Amino acid sequence: MGISGDDFELEALLSINEEEAEGRKEPALEPEEELSVKKIEATGLRLARNERDFLRFEDRERPDRRTSRRSYFVERGSLDKVASEVSNYQESETYRGIVKADGSYIEYLLTNPGSFLPFGRLFERLKWNHARVDCGHEFTPNIIRTRQREVRPGFHVTSPTGDACIEISNISTIAAFKLSKGGRFARIDMVDYTLKVLLSAAPGVEAGTGTAQRIADSLLFELDAKHGLALSLIPWERGRVPGVARLDVATENTVSFPATSIPREVAALFGFAAEASDNPPFAFLSYYQVLEYYMPLTSKREALRRIRREMRDFAFDVANDASVLRILNAVERSKGLSEEDALKILVRDCAREDKLKEFFESEKTEKHFSSKGPIVGVPSVNLKATNETLATQAAKRVYALRNRIVHAKDDPKYAETPQLLPRSGEAYALVPDVLLARFLALETIADTQD
Repeated sequence: MGISGDDFELEALLSINEEEAEGRKEPALEPEEELSVKKIEATGLRLARNERDFLRFEDRERPDRRTSRRSYFVERGSLDKVASEVSNYQESETYRGIVKADGSYIEYLLTNPGSFLPFGRLFERLKWNHARVDCGHEFTPNIIRTRQREVRPGFHVTSPTGDACIEISNISTIAAFKLSKGGRFARIDMVDYTLKVLLSAAPGVEAGTGTAQRIADSLLFELDAKHGLALSLIPWERGRVPGVARLDVATENTVSFPATSIPREVAALFGFAAEASDNPPFAFLSYYQVLEYYMPLTSKREALRRIRREMRDFAFDVANDASVLRILNAVERSKGLSEEDALKILVRDCAREDKLKEFFESEKTEKHFSSKGPIVGVPSVNLKATNETLATQAAKRVYALRNRIVHAKDDPKYAETPQLLPRSGEAYALVPDVLLARFLALETIADTQD
């Protein structure tokens, strides 16, 4: 994955800061600060910049050659606190957040999709009434005073059983460090608010994160359903479809009068997939609907092929009932095709075998489509398989993935295959499958031109 917009902005800010700092001597570290720096560096970071008000750390090693080192900021006044806590927390796996080593505390960043206001600005406008429960947790909300009113944004509520609390309040010092971005210090007037789940037991990271995820999902649902406040957690990686997002458009492009004849419905579906480039499941379903549009046509072509084959049989006799019945059976078989079988025929007839093989041979896709890939509950694609053609494997995977996206979990027919949820880790790992559906849609459109 290349450098994101946030990464680019961060590198630009750091470059400007470093240029301005040239010729300016870094302030000396106090002995206590040196000790704190060593504790932080022991976790795999290194001190990259020492400013008057804050210190910047970065990863000692680059995650990979395509990804830049992340930066971590801490105000000098918080250095000792961060140093004492940093080894007890790790980043949560799927969403931008941190989890305590024993799994008893999980903290997530939040965003409000579709709003131009930063989440902090929006949240500070809201007032919350909540029952005060003596759960033993300290809760001190931020106080916002204006000429008209005083607001204490945030809340802390406890479950009826008392085994879990959930809170939205100012970001913690340790989360501000581990999840920091360059913009945090550029806007010191901006308060970050995070969602925190506090568990009375210490179930371990995996169990604690699972419980916190369920509680957070329930809270965010109710905030939307009851108050019209649509908030969401932020995934570590937002899957973006590069071929759809048109990020690699050439500076000079040759254009001519369109030679492709495409139905309006297909054009609309194909275009919507491009608009949904930040939402891989939506993009996938749009391309699937393009394939779905052409399924009846390819099914008819299959029926016509079978009928012609029967008629070309040297033993065919129009006066013989058995001969005519064979033609009738060919028609009936085409009518009884399932959607999956229709898709198999479409991919077999429309997708060029060499181009399909070329698609799966790419280094970026080979691992994704293997049995060890990130998407579960769907067939893998094996280039060396001898029992099924590549077209059949591709069609089976696309159809199974379509079912995972559109079918509910509690349908017994799909009980063994969990639903693929939006904004999940799998959803954002879906990009190669979206590109597969897009490739098949393009092959189908080209093959069905008159």
